[in-house]
Amino acid sequence: MQAVILAGGKGTRLRPLTLLQPKPLVPLLEVPFLEWMIERCRRVGLTDILLSVGYLRQQIEAALGNGSHWGVKLRYIPEDTPLDTAGALVLAQPYFSGEPLVVFNADILTDLDLQALIQCHVQSRAAATLTLTRVEDITAYGLVEVGKEGRIQSFREKPTPAEALTLTSNTINAGTYVLDPAILANYPSGEPLSFERRVFPDLLSQGQRMQAYLHEGYWRDLGTPASYYHGQLDILCGRMKDFPLENVQEQAPGVWVHNTAHIEPTAQLGSPCYIGKQTRLGSQARIPAGTILNGYSWVNGSLQPGVYGSGTLVV
Repeated sequence: MQAVILAGGKGTRLRPLTLLQPKPLVPLLEVPFLEWMIERCRRVGLTDILLSVGYLRQQIEAALGNGSHWGVKLRYIPEDTPLDTAGALVLAQPYFSGEPLVVFNADILTDLDLQALIQCHVQSRAAATLTLTRVEDITAYGLVEVGKEGRIQSFREKPTPAEALTLTSNTINAGTYVLDPAILANYPSGEPLSFERRVFPDLLSQGQRMQAYLHEGYWRDLGTPASYYHGQLDILCGRMKDFPLENVQEQAPGVWVHNTAHIEPTAQLGSPCYIGKQTRLGSQARIPAGTILNGYSWVNGSLQPGVYGSGTLVV
């Protein structure tokens, strides 16, 4: 199989973090999000990876190169103008091998079992398999309704609060798919095209099988600064377990410190917190719970909970 990562968006909801860097490179605990996604693909044998890139794409290509660092092959599909989710894949058709495509949105933090998802797709022989997840507030999402044997029956636009009270379904599109590349063959290249509004409804109207894979584990859309922050806290607290941290030790429950950081014995660290590479905490440092202190910082005073970038200096 091939992997396709949709990484071309501007990340407007995540501003100001995305004003000078593309959303897929925004780091989670000093790990650029795309690096984590590439490693997840490699672990399940997805080593042929297509990256749909647009906004600030030169930064992505410079950071990731050809993928050899991770033992994968990366190829870039540039979007000169935004083509929406499915339009980006239509543009990538010359690179398809004919095998199923595992498609990722580049802003979803999840412990989804990719191997189980792929197996579900193979066994169902569906034209498309969509990962679904349950949410408490369905008014912010479009619903996916599922029938017998996990077959997807319909897609419903975001319900109003009044409509939500009458609904029994709370499953939404979780942003990871396995697709037969043939389903894209009849759409024109270079034109905007949406999976949710066009391709998936077209498959249903054509009577093609669409399979649901329900993910019951961790899932978070990182599209806003608040969600981006809380996603990192979830990693530190162990709610999101599929995010290995290299060269970092848990020195106390929820207190994670990079091996190159130096902390004076009298410094006080609340839990959860993260102390990044080459960071120095002086004897008067007070790090409250909820602090994420990225690398190359020096602190000898008090901070407020939040995310602090490289070069932070508190005295």
